[in-house]
Amino acid sequence: MPPGIADLIRTGRIRKGLNQEDLAQKSGVSRTTLHHIERGTHKPRASTLSRLAKTLEIDPQSLAEGWEKETVSDSVNHSQDRERAERSAFDWSTNLALAAARERAPERFLDFNDDDWDSLASQVGVGGGLTLDGVYKAAEQIRHDRETLARLRLVLQTHLREPARNLIDALYQSVVVETGSLVVPEAQVESTRSE
Repeated sequence: MPPGIADLIRTGRIRKGLNQEDLAQKSGVSRTTLHHIERGTHKPRASTLSRLAKTLEIDPQSLAEGWEKETVSDSVNHSQDRERAERSAFDWSTNLALAAARERAPERFLDFNDDDWDSLASQVGVGGGLTLDGVYKAAEQIRHDRETLARLRLVLQTHLREPARNLIDALYQSVVVETGSLVVPEAQVESTRSE
């Protein structure tokens, strides 16, 4: 399920200073149902959306519109899921060190989800697939990036939203965007060569 309803409910809950248990009690929706709605793994009934909208003081129409958009997008998502599965199968077949890394050190990947694995599988090393060491280093980078993005999402929900956006915009502007690909300015390339 796309993030529409899940994001509206999660953002509304955080804005009101409620945890999932508090919202469940106030709205009469079970905590388990609320958890699945916020994760995007459950499509709620209209009566559930109505109770949540009332408790969170969210316009029920915006939730209903999100539900309608998600219903229409389900068929598009099925096609995209199939394409993603094909890309993932190709990446796994050309990056043989992934399976070996997962077998040798499963504890390094306990927190990995499907998106993390797909990201890892799509990476290549110099001259081809990753080496075993390259898989471990790339996994650490993915984990670090995920943690950084989680922190940024939290900051964006505070009074520091605008300064954070301005900082991200400034950093983004330091990268030149040309015809769909990112090119690092030559000065930055030189500084990484000297390290």
